[in-house]
Amino acid sequence: MHGIFLTAGPGIAAGAALPPPPRRNRWWRAAPAGAIMPLPWEVRVKVPVRITVNGRLFEREVEPRLLLVHFLRDAAELTGTKIGCDTSQCGSCTVLVDGVSAKSCTMLAAQADGAGVTTIEGLADGEKLHALQESFWNKHGLQCGFCTPGMILASHELLRTNASPSDAEIRHGLEGNICRCTGYQNIVRAVRDAAGTLAAADGAGEQP
Repeated sequence: MHGIFLTAGPGIAAGAALPPPPRRNRWWRAAPAGAIMPLPWEVRVKVPVRITVNGRLFEREVEPRLLLVHFLRDAAELTGTKIGCDTSQCGSCTVLVDGVSAKSCTMLAAQADGAGVTTIEGLADGEKLHALQESFWNKHGLQCGFCTPGMILASHELLRTNASPSDAEIRHGLEGNICRCTGYQNIVRAVRDAAGTLAAADGAGEQP
């Protein structure tokens, strides 16, 4: 910072102006008089992203550190995706990215650039619920409902890779999703019921 010497020093007369600071690196530049320069951590760099959410394209400029879950809840205004732990432990933030389940609290929005994301709001076909949604309702696979969106989408991934899982395989497939209410018994029943419904629909050539 420029200033005035109040006392004389070697080779410098009293009252002389301080010289400008040396250029420490190639990013240094002098600030205009009276300007307040932002601190390094206050600089906001943004990157463009194009993410298709439930068939709708969202084009935004976001901070590189923005998590996908916050993009979905704030930019897309889809609050079905929940924020539970922020550490990928509970699974309540699970969504489908290009058809594969992902925990959106540990995925950056920039990582989903160009991808298609499906949230719980996009699983139904209009007013017709998906077979998993129907089964969770009919088999009482939910109580408070906070974990349910992530649980259903994780179940979707399970049935995509294993159309007829055993109870043990269902439990293993959902081990990354935590429920504090149901004790999991009805969740297993719901997934098993949905598997049967989807198999019957597939055999009849129907949409789930």
